[in-house]
Amino acid sequence: MAVCKPRLGITDKKQNTTQLAYFFKAADLSLDNIDTVIEIIRSTQPNFYNGYKSVRKIIETGTGSLAVKGFVTDTASGEPIKGVNLSFMPDGIGSKAAIAKASGNIVKKTADKGGFNIKTLPQGMYTVTISKNGYANQVETMLFRMAN
Repeated sequence: MAVCKPRLGITDKKQNTTQLAYFFKAADLSLDNIDTVIEIIRSTQPNFYNGYKSVRKIIETGTGSLAVKGFVTDTASGEPIKGVNLSFMPDGIGSKAAIAKASGNIVKKTADKGGFNIKTLPQGMYTVTISKNGYANQVETMLFRMAN
């Protein structure tokens, strides 16, 4: 006579679910890496870039927002800089729903000790413009996303 082991089936399901979640994370990371490489060749291969973007469909099922804190310092002296304007403009890459929530530019100004704080920033690629009278403007493209 054989005794049935119902817990064995539950354990197998849990292991399969855990393994599937791992594979989804690995696939997402690979796609993020590919998207980053494609962004690098954006200006040198515009036809390839546009073709890639037209066939690459990103469907976000969840929403995520980040809290971003930072400091702006003088490159030469390392001292914090008060009153620096930072403009975060969604770059159109990532969750379209999250970017729609951003409703355009997010503008911040650094405090007395050079710090700034954004309480909620939707995940995605942003063009960040940093400016202050007497300093050269800087424009950087940055990817903000949740850590896995």
